[in-house]
Amino acid sequence: MTPLLAVATGHGSTAMWYLTRSTGLVSLVLLTSTVVLGMVASVGWTTERWPRFVSQAVHRNLSLLCLVLIAIHVVTTVADGYVPIGYVDAFVPFLTAYRPLWVGLGALALDLLLAVAVTSGLRRRIGANSWRSIHWLAYLCWPIALLHALGAGSDTRLSVAMLIEWLCVAAVVATGAWRLTTGRARTAGWRVGTALAGLAVVIGIAIFALLGPLRPGWSHRAGTSATLLGQLGSSGSTTAPSGAAPTSTTAPSASSGLPAAPFSASVSGTYESTKSGPSVQVDVVLTMTASDLPGTPLVVSLQGTPVNGGVAMSSSQVTWGGSSGQVTGLDGSAITATVAGGSGSLDLTMDLNLDQSSGSVTGTVSGTAAEGNR
Repeated sequence: MTPLLAVATGHGSTAMWYLTRSTGLVSLVLLTSTVVLGMVASVGWTTERWPRFVSQAVHRNLSLLCLVLIAIHVVTTVADGYVPIGYVDAFVPFLTAYRPLWVGLGALALDLLLAVAVTSGLRRRIGANSWRSIHWLAYLCWPIALLHALGAGSDTRLSVAMLIEWLCVAAVVATGAWRLTTGRARTAGWRVGTALAGLAVVIGIAIFALLGPLRPGWSHRAGTSATLLGQLGSSGSTTAPSGAAPTSTTAPSASSGLPAAPFSASVSGTYESTKSGPSVQVDVVLTMTASDLPGTPLVVSLQGTPVNGGVAMSSSQVTWGGSSGQVTGLDGSAITATVAGGSGSLDLTMDLNLDQSSGSVTGTVSGTAAEGNR
């Protein structure tokens, strides 16, 4: 699958992009392992084959390895140029225009991890009590990092990514429950309160994932700047699934030039990309015909300028059967748009494959009645 605007602007190294995504996911696994081993060591669990100092040593080494992987994750993200994220954004939260909240949570998690690592190295100087108080930040860092992975990651809807993330959740929950029932240093009230707080956090993250990143259109809702929605990912980017369309009470009729919703159909056609103007204006036009659906071709026109290895979309137009609208989101080779005409309007989701050598495009288009018509 070719990235939608690759023929116009190119993209950072595909290997770099995969390295960015993989190191982010592996970092979450390492952070989870660090938290789990930290809880095991705090209880003092030991056997003849696994003395306590082994848990402590593995915990410490995993923490350092996690920081190394995060450093690679940051460097490859900045170097790839897929989105406008700089090194300052990796340490100062909520500055970037690309999903500022969710990328900012990643920066916040990194800051907390660095605080834990630095104070661990200075443990003898700052005292055990001060070190222990700061070390508790590791428990706060884990849910923040998980929210960052869910909200800022491009692979959230991939089954393997979901499996890894929920296994991490299960590992922390199970070990935390064991820690609270086994450790007797705290009062029963403290342990019950901690358990309820932890359960609330896990339920909140699950609800957020189900209503946010796991639903189509997350790129737009995540807070991406409108001018950055045109930046498209690599061939491995998550594409928006068509899913089951909800029932419409006022769907467009065939007489309005739009298919009656809900629907899903295959599309095929051509695309062309041109550059013009002193600022290297990029124009991409997709002309597609939907199988088994009447009407004129579906035409998607995108305009913008190259930026950071992608395209910053400045304007767009979508026309179909005498109706027109605009692109509302781009994510990888998935396009979401809204078109209106006649008796109603449609929300469209296009999942496309582009062949750069032949200039052809194939894929699927699905439509549901726009929210105002339901």
